[in-house]
Amino acid sequence: GRWVAITTKITSKEELDVLLVNPGSRAAVYQSLGNKFSAIEPPSLAGLFATYLMKNGMRVGLVDAPAHNLSPEDVAKMIVSDYKVNLVVMVVYGFQPSASTQNMTAAGETCRAIKQLAGDTNILMTGTHPSALPKRTMEEEDVDFVCNREGPETILMVAAALKEKVRDFSKIPSLWYKDEDCIKSTPAGSLMDGIDEKMPGAAWNLFPMDKYRAHNWHCFEDIDNRQPYISMHTTLGCPYKCTFCCINAPFGKPSYRMWSPDTVIDEIDLLVNKYGVRNIKFVDEMFVLNRSHVIGICDRIIQRGYNLNIWAYARVDTVKDEFLEKLQMAGVRWLALGIESGSKHVR
Repeated sequence: GRWVAITTKITSKEELDVLLVNPGSRAAVYQSLGNKFSAIEPPSLAGLFATYLMKNGMRVGLVDAPAHNLSPEDVAKMIVSDYKVNLVVMVVYGFQPSASTQNMTAAGETCRAIKQLAGDTNILMTGTHPSALPKRTMEEEDVDFVCNREGPETILMVAAALKEKVRDFSKIPSLWYKDEDCIKSTPAGSLMDGIDEKMPGAAWNLFPMDKYRAHNWHCFEDIDNRQPYISMHTTLGCPYKCTFCCINAPFGKPSYRMWSPDTVIDEIDLLVNKYGVRNIKFVDEMFVLNRSHVIGICDRIIQRGYNLNIWAYARVDTVKDEFLEKLQMAGVRWLALGIESGSKHVR
């Protein structure tokens, strides 16, 4: 007979400083309808956080549970088997600006599943619900940290401390953490400035871009082409002070920061030319607001001649006549208006 030489490739776990997780269970929410009909939206804020962290020298990964149709247990098994990570970050937002709490069930189950498999895993939770109820989140969820503001700078500082094996978190702003059996918190930090330079668009190379698809109503004019699809930010925050609304919880106050139209179009150029994206959601809490921002972005899209299908959030009183023609020419087919109620008592 003959001797046959067999070479076995031994793969090691990917070593990361931060693993961002978009929790959610598509099967639990939509059952079989999730296989074909429901939208699958990328976690745009997690993508922005990834960009910020990588620009600051961190090794970053991203797990998008709904995109891969993973259960909380599946996510936990993947993390334990595939990664050696200093900090897991649950980015708990929803498919619209105030839909974070609805996603807390899956987020909490994912944290518990990770801790059951690897109890020494450091988990930080951020998002609208954790920002609004940080102490309650620390008490109710199986996490080590909660960020009660927008996230990126706090995540970076926690990851850096863990990397250097520093266990004093008292100087890290906007952080809730456990010291022995005691829950402690630090003062809130200021909002990030210079977002064009520090966080210029999402890290799309980390996303499973072939998995995302638009809402069916978003594509009524071309229902068989719901893919590719992405959601992206052009602004952060909302300047309004509606007492019934929670979307400013991560920012601590009404605020409004804009990426420049040039930065926005650079990201759209990448998405269109590299990934073939046509269906886009501007996920901003309030896109149709600032004239120079809206017109600046529209003009740049129009100049390039892209055939886009876009939807965005607006208010009845911010949709000016001068915007409408430009928005349509740029490919904005839908505006979602925040019509809450005609009754102050109900609001």
